[in-house]
Amino acid sequence: MQINQLKFGIYLSYASLFISNITNLILTPFIIRNLGQSEYGLYMLIGAFVGYIAVLDFGLGNATIRFVAKYRAENDKRGEANFLFSTFILYSIISLIILIVGTVIYINLDNIFSNSLTIKEIEVAKVMFIILVISLALTLPMNLFTGIISAYERFVFPRLLTISRILVRAIILFVLLSLGYKAIAIIIVDAILNLMMMIINMSYVILKLNVKIRLHRIDKTIFKEIFSYSALIFISVVVDQIYWKIGHLVLGVIASTSEVAIFAIGMVFGQYFIVFSTAISGVFLPKITKMVVNKATGEELTNLLIKTGRLQFLMLGFVLGGFVLLGERFILLWAGPGYKNSWVIALLVMIPLLLVLTQTIGISILQAKNMHGFRAIVYLCISIINIFISIYLSKLYGSVGAAIGTTLSLIFGNIIAMNLYYHFKVHLNIPRFYKELFKGLLISLLGSVAIGSMLLLASSNSWVSLIMQCILYSILYSIFMWYFGMNNYEKTLFLGEFNKIKARVFK
Repeated sequence: MQINQLKFGIYLSYASLFISNITNLILTPFIIRNLGQSEYGLYMLIGAFVGYIAVLDFGLGNATIRFVAKYRAENDKRGEANFLFSTFILYSIISLIILIVGTVIYINLDNIFSNSLTIKEIEVAKVMFIILVISLALTLPMNLFTGIISAYERFVFPRLLTISRILVRAIILFVLLSLGYKAIAIIIVDAILNLMMMIINMSYVILKLNVKIRLHRIDKTIFKEIFSYSALIFISVVVDQIYWKIGHLVLGVIASTSEVAIFAIGMVFGQYFIVFSTAISGVFLPKITKMVVNKATGEELTNLLIKTGRLQFLMLGFVLGGFVLLGERFILLWAGPGYKNSWVIALLVMIPLLLVLTQTIGISILQAKNMHGFRAIVYLCISIINIFISIYLSKLYGSVGAAIGTTLSLIFGNIIAMNLYYHFKVHLNIPRFYKELFKGLLISLLGSVAIGSMLLLASSNSWVSLIMQCILYSILYSIFMWYFGMNNYEKTLFLGEFNKIKARVFK
């Protein structure tokens, strides 16, 4: 039963990711065109604003998975019920804090956005904000039940529920926006769907899994264990929020909702770039852990870092090169003529991410060595500095300035600081890593982009033309990489995968 849950859960995870991305690619331009740039920016601004309140979850969802799994392994039903009751109390307290913080912010929204939003925009923002805050406070305990379901290794049900929510939301929004409804309708739909998800998950846990949430004794050590485990998770959530959402808030306060919209679209592509990179790195943690337990040397771990980094570069270089050549036209066709700077913003983030994402295995190495605390602290410090940089640059250059702040954070935090730590503390050979990483691959990427720039000479504003040019670029990139970039191991690996696919197709 568990094997089937795991196997189909993996399939459904990929299906959910695929459906979510495709739905967003189709739905986002539809939302933009129906709301207009200003109201779309307002919608993204308030969503980001409430996102900062949402970090008050303190990582309890992850803690729930970890501790419930532990109690199940020990067959300690009494301890599990007691832990869940304690966690539920924590969630209730957090929900109350969210309502208090949200009320204080709601009262001061006029002052916060007085220099950037019109009176009408502030009125709409207040309605959206209060709906989101109440929804967040009511549905935050859903993380407890979601964590229980994961800890009980029930992977199929929550993923089917997530896919259903994605599709239902897309259909409802398409109908409502076609009828002329605006951003507030989107917020209400999301709030209702989130509440329904919470009720369904809660019912599944109580009725199907027969999980008890009950106080048996007051144990202060439980709270200490929860917070000590979730502290680093909380820091990573805060960092992630600052990295990818601070520009929304800064621009909303000192610029305009139009600038927020332009920035938001650019950052969406940066996040797609990150999602695209997870295809390889996520499966290596068990192998790395085994290597660390067996006392693998720094050079042996560096070899693995190089091997996986080059594979990441091959895929990410393809995406980045295509976006350099054709991304501006894609955004103009997809989002509309007012989003030209979104292409610049996306590139400012994607270029340093190319280097960052080739080292995602380094994160697994840190986890295996239990050395990831330094990374969390560095990222937190850099992200705080990013706030001040973004404020200063946004005043000078608007949405592009906010993106530059994120870019500088990626360079100094994720690239410079972490590479120094990898080299001197983790004992990875970083100079050799970059030498081997760029060998053949960098010149092939630059060559394919240089030759591919001739595709722009025959540009036209149509999807058919863009798709044809994407196909031509793909062929060009593949030729450059095959003959000048890839080594024998990479060629053998790709040929092996190609032969497997061919065998399945013609079976």
